[in-house]
Amino acid sequence: MSRNVNAIDFLNEQLETPLTFGTLIKNIRLTEYENMTQQMFADEVLKISKTRLSDIENDRKGLTIAKAIEFAKMLGQSKRFFVTIAIQDMLRKNNLDYAISLSDGKLSAI
Repeated sequence: MSRNVNAIDFLNEQLETPLTFGTLIKNIRLTEYENMTQQMFADEVLKISKTRLSDIENDRKGLTIAKAIEFAKMLGQSKRFFVTIAIQDMLRKNNLDYAISLSDGKLSAI
């Protein structure tokens, strides 16, 4: 019998620190792109400056939701997952201890 596991919670437990967009991008660069340098990854894959990539990987700069979606498409990753991590970073940087979960469907009033 399989257990439904929240991917973000699972990764946070494994990392022992919250998963950030910077950690996510850096790990993708180092694993899926075979240790590609920041310069090469920035130029050839994400089409951004090396400085911007460094700021993202080191959690100095966040991303807009639109940019998170763009990166997900470029990297062949889940848009929902990238948006979730980007929003979670925004909340964390504003000292809001909320967990989010995205689902498909219509917006509803809270």
